Amino acid sequence: MPIYEYRCEKCGATSEVLVLGKEETAACTECGSADLVKLMSAANVGVGSPSFSPPETGGCCGSPGSCGSPGGCCGG
Repeated sequence: MPIYEYRCEKCGATSEVLVLGKEETAACTECGSADLVKLMSAANVGVGSPSFSPPETGGCCGSPGSCGSPGGCCGG
């Protein structure tokens, strides 16, 4: 079930629409107009195992070992 991004030609609003079938028509979520232009958007597709390592998680500030240290964002 693809999600498409549209811009309304009537009011200018941009919205994402879940399209369930080929025959389904989209409408603006703001004004209800069917005068929409499909926008080009980046796809986020994952296939198989990730080939990257997730970043190392840090303390509450994002810096490893920062929590509880003097001057750290969490104090201690």
